[in-house]
Amino acid sequence: MEKDPLSLETRRRIFQFIRERPGTYPRELERELDMQTGVVQYHLGLLESLRLVNSEGDGFRKRYYVSGEVSSEDRRVLSVLKLNTPRRIVIQLLQNPGSTFEQILSQFTFSKSALSFHLKKLTESGIVVVSKSASGTTYSVRDEDYVARVIITYRGTFLDNLVDSFIDSWLQI
Repeated sequence: MEKDPLSLETRRRIFQFIRERPGTYPRELERELDMQTGVVQYHLGLLESLRLVNSEGDGFRKRYYVSGEVSSEDRRVLSVLKLNTPRRIVIQLLQNPGSTFEQILSQFTFSKSALSFHLKKLTESGIVVVSKSASGTTYSVRDEDYVARVIITYRGTFLDNLVDSFIDSWLQI
């Protein structure tokens, strides 16, 4: 093997992509870097065996991070926020803490059952908390500043206009 494992352009491109977009998954690498599945799998395996990157499963897909660059707590939150629908719900709750189910639903076009599913996953992950009172049930982000910091810090990983507009408005507060 060559002395510098990143001397090969393909491997270096994969490594740099993971550095710029922590929490990326193989299909994303294939699509964005226009590489074949086998090529991506080979280089990811090698980078992981050399401990330049590490992977973590989120229940749906295997996500990759440059070793030592992303804390375990950030990885946990990123694995949820990398998914479009949960990310949109979290941003909605950051902008409107203490929202009811109906208020959240009114901002989206998906079904009640879909929202219920995603809110359950968000509460199980510890990102969203449920508060029950005599006036009803409300939802909020558990640690707004922390979650907003994760979104801001890793904004390049989302490639989402909603994230950009959220960051602009959050930073003005």
